[in-house]
Amino acid sequence: MAGKIFYEFALPDDPFLDRFSSGYETTDHYFRSRRWFKADKGRSSPPTYAFRTAEGGPTVGYCAYDFRKQPHPDNASEATARYLVIYMIGVDQAFQGNQNPLAPGQTYAASIMSVIEDIARARESCVGLSLWVRSTNEAAIGLYRKVGFTEDPGGPSPRNDGDPILTMRKILV
Repeated sequence: MAGKIFYEFALPDDPFLDRFSSGYETTDHYFRSRRWFKADKGRSSPPTYAFRTAEGGPTVGYCAYDFRKQPHPDNASEATARYLVIYMIGVDQAFQGNQNPLAPGQTYAASIMSVIEDIARARESCVGLSLWVRSTNEAAIGLYRKVGFTEDPGGPSPRNDGDPILTMRKILV
């Protein structure tokens, strides 16, 4: 518990997974399919977390992330740095836009992002957070900007499976 929202490792037997609905089919399918859980290893990969209003409370959303070395955002450098990379994140529609009573002035989505940032800050040598977002997902882009993410200078990258993707990062200082 980070004081703002409770989180724990997501487990494949979580009954809410089958009802989870972020409003984005790709996100919903990722979490519902449990493809993040590697049964042969007995764990999730990448690590995947369930965020709840309180211990044992309703599920607000899920996030899969891991720490990875990535190139510098302007691609002019050969150097890499350790980032917390958000592979997939979703907030259930029942909580989207709702204020988190444990974090006055914050939505549940902002509370999840705050916890993820705290995890990144606690990791030695982590320089920031990174994620991909579809360029048409204006609500998510707005949230990410609000919590301090900026778009990489290269702009959207075309994808074969839909809308172009923006890489967004938040550098920790």
